[in-house]
Amino acid sequence: MSDLSKIHPWNERIWQHLTASSERTNHALLFTGNHGLGKKDLAISFAHYLLCQNHGQSEHLFNAASHPDLHILMPEILAQEYQEQDDLYGKFAQRYLEDHSGKPKRVITIDQIRKLSTALTTHPHLSPVRVILIIDAHTLNINAANAILKNLEEPPANTLFILVSDELSKLSKTIRSRCSLINFRAPSEQIAKTWLTEQNEMPTSDIETYLAMSNGHPLHAIKLFKQNHIEALKTVFIDVNKLWNREIDPVQAAQNWHKIGPLLAIDILQKLVIDLLRNKLSNSQMPNKLLFYPVQERWVKSTSDKLAKTGLLNMFDELNYAKRMLSTTVDELLVLETVSNRLRLLPV
Repeated sequence: MSDLSKIHPWNERIWQHLTASSERTNHALLFTGNHGLGKKDLAISFAHYLLCQNHGQSEHLFNAASHPDLHILMPEILAQEYQEQDDLYGKFAQRYLEDHSGKPKRVITIDQIRKLSTALTTHPHLSPVRVILIIDAHTLNINAANAILKNLEEPPANTLFILVSDELSKLSKTIRSRCSLINFRAPSEQIAKTWLTEQNEMPTSDIETYLAMSNGHPLHAIKLFKQNHIEALKTVFIDVNKLWNREIDPVQAAQNWHKIGPLLAIDILQKLVIDLLRNKLSNSQMPNKLLFYPVQERWVKSTSDKLAKTGLLNMFDELNYAKRMLSTTVDELLVLETVSNRLRLLPV
């Protein structure tokens, strides 16, 4: 694996900045920005750059996911996703997961940090520096966050921490203050379209639609295409209209949404509500290209006129709360039923 293999064109400036100097003034970096911009890809490429320069054994161990100086922590549910994709991240992350018979955990636990702390008592084994990648750092539970904070405040020698997060506001201010912030931004529309065309992952005719659905984030656009997001959108969209016409009850709608994935359903509902709210606030003058779902433009423009601004704002808050609840052990169907009940009353 080349250290340049996952540097996307819109991140080249960040890459040049990170690799410009061999002397790093900070022991901790925080990669932040929206989902689908290549933060994790650049993080592991940078780890490869630091650990494997001119060292054949390190290269071999890195590609075998057994390099002793690279430590990757992430929520168990994400590690399983990477494992299914035979991705390097998932293989490295297995070192810090525990065996249990319950549902995959959505948070980084104190036990994972304790295992890491034990590894940090030694010096780097092969490379001049040891790299700790914490993926989805915003999922650190409170005990894990407090434990990692101690390592950030009193870092071991020759150790670089790289925290990666899509949701900066969920990270504690004390952790943020110990890191140098590296902010990832979406590329221009032209750069995104050109890159997606070159990847040949989806028909050219679909690129604009999926870029809109991903808010201009190319990697997320590819993910949505592979997940057949349009079909999931149709399911949710049809059920919303049926709820409003009293053609389906909230329990059935919740069951339908659970089948396509609770988080995916909530994400679609959030975007539909945002489209309705934006159109409402713009007095139906919002350009098509600003919609998450331009395929539903006519529906958005006609429907937003029938809904109250206050109701849409409250619904948006309800969906944010539901998303937070889905990151816990709460019953997923119960969360979706609550959402569908509230949504059914929106036009009232």
